[in-house]
Amino acid sequence: MMRALWCVAALALLLTGCSDAPGALTVAMKDMHFRQGEVHVRAGQQVTLRVVNEDGYAHAFDIDAFAIHRPLVAHETAEIIFTPEAAGQYTFYCGSPGHVAAGMTGLLIVEE
Repeated sequence: MMRALWCVAALALLLTGCSDAPGALTVAMKDMHFRQGEVHVRAGQQVTLRVVNEDGYAHAFDIDAFAIHRPLVAHETAEIIFTPEAAGQYTFYCGSPGHVAAGMTGLLIVEE
């Protein structure tokens, strides 16, 4: 019984190392839309966005207000780290041609 308990504890420790960065927020792209249409963060705190392109074709992740312009090839995952200083609402979008017109936009809400 004690041996089984130790095995479970060891497995839990190993799996902890496999998780995303602490506090990372995932924004996934699929079928010409963002699965998370709104993302809420705090002003003055570092943000880690894990951007996942679930499609078999290229997308991009853009937030003009923070000079973020990151292309993603098919099935790529990117980590974007930035610190929004001012509260407000900022549009994120896919900058690939025609994707905004297809509705590939979302809202980053920075709260005090």
